[in-house]
Amino acid sequence: MPFCNQCGSGVSGEKCSNCGAENPHFRDPNEEVEVAPAPAASGIVERERPRPWPLIESSLALAWPRLRKHPLFIVIVLAIDMLAAAYMLPLNASIMKAPIAPNALAHFYEQLALPFLAVLCVSLAIRFLALGVAAQARIAEFRWTARSIAALVGWLLLAGLGLGFAVFVLSAIVLVPTILAMVARTGATAATAAINPAIIGVTALVMLATAIPTAVWLGTKIALVEASFALGERRNPIGASWKLTDGYFWETLGFYLLYLLVALGILIVCLGIGKLLASLSPLLALVGDLLQMLAAVWLQFAVEEGMVGWTAMLREAKATGRQG
Repeated sequence: MPFCNQCGSGVSGEKCSNCGAENPHFRDPNEEVEVAPAPAASGIVERERPRPWPLIESSLALAWPRLRKHPLFIVIVLAIDMLAAAYMLPLNASIMKAPIAPNALAHFYEQLALPFLAVLCVSLAIRFLALGVAAQARIAEFRWTARSIAALVGWLLLAGLGLGFAVFVLSAIVLVPTILAMVARTGATAATAAINPAIIGVTALVMLATAIPTAVWLGTKIALVEASFALGERRNPIGASWKLTDGYFWETLGFYLLYLLVALGILIVCLGIGKLLASLSPLLALVGDLLQMLAAVWLQFAVEEGMVGWTAMLREAKATGRQG
């Protein structure tokens, strides 16, 4: 029951029965209730800018459970790697000093071709499996087919060739006038220009100043080609990666660099453990090699999970209108 503001007596009508003061709590039951208008929506919803750093830890944590779901694949991969390493043992000494004679050199490269091809195929198989597992966690119906794998390989080759061509063209545009200017200034001839220390130094400096930034910039812009393809962008994953990284270039670059540092740290630790085991017993060196290979596979799963997750975050950000 409400109380009168004047005398404190309990009131239930229009006026207080004790002092006659108006009841501030009184309301006619037949009176329509006034509803306060709802605040107008501003149309702008503040959302947190996507950050890739939390994905590093989560992707490393998710990689191992997903890796354990494919034990047969891991066994096959490790067996092929070990066979390739065993095949390379007799060639390790000759690698340090390759033959000079054309016939011997051709035979030497023929011997190296088989283990290199095996390692390349295994690396691609791990890469595609890790990418497929990460994509399937977001798209349940995702499945690899021979056609989709061939299409992705074609897009990756196109991206790699385009990157190399762009770096070469830009370096040539800057390098050729620089060399001509240096030759004219030093008075060197075409024969002496190749051994002139000043020209060699300027050439190396210009190449580093043009090729490396160009490769880093273009490589970051097309870094999400695989993840974009796996998440459904089949027509032009290169263009999709280019658009997704607009406004998020530095985050994407930092994501890759951080993964690189984490991977180097883990592999260095595994390498140290392998060297320690090898110093204890030659048989334990095999355990160290297996540990390094297993760590490399785990890191591949983590990287693919992280890049697919980052691509999904950027797609959501672009869809909701959040800009970099």
